[in-house]
Amino acid sequence: MIAVDCTNALAIKDKLLVYVADKLEALPILKSDKFLLGFLDDSAIDKLDVIYAIEEFLESLDLRKNFQILSKGNDIKIELLDEMDMEEKLEKISDSDSNPFFECTHCGFMTMYEEELKTHRLIHYI
Repeated sequence: MIAVDCTNALAIKDKLLVYVADKLEALPILKSDKFLLGFLDDSAIDKLDVIYAIEEFLESLDLRKNFQILSKGNDIKIELLDEMDMEEKLEKISDSDSNPFFECTHCGFMTMYEEELKTHRLIHYI
């Protein structure tokens, strides 16, 4: 599995996840500040393919020059180069109202349904 850390790029994380997972036909696992990519048959995912897909996504938003992609082992980190100029651009890209997910504060489980999250939280108190 490849981990893509979006701690410094949370505004584009959800859209990046969808783009990269669709491009590579990989199974994504969403966490609060990163996502994991893998295949159902446990075959290895090529890290270079993931990096190229991330670059394509950033190019499509005309943001490639504003981010650097760092790779170490099976981890890829997306770093913002200049925070001052990017705040407005990232706010336009990221609509907080368009994020349909509810997240468990205990384990990071995410769902589109609030009732499912409430039911899920009960397992932490058993």
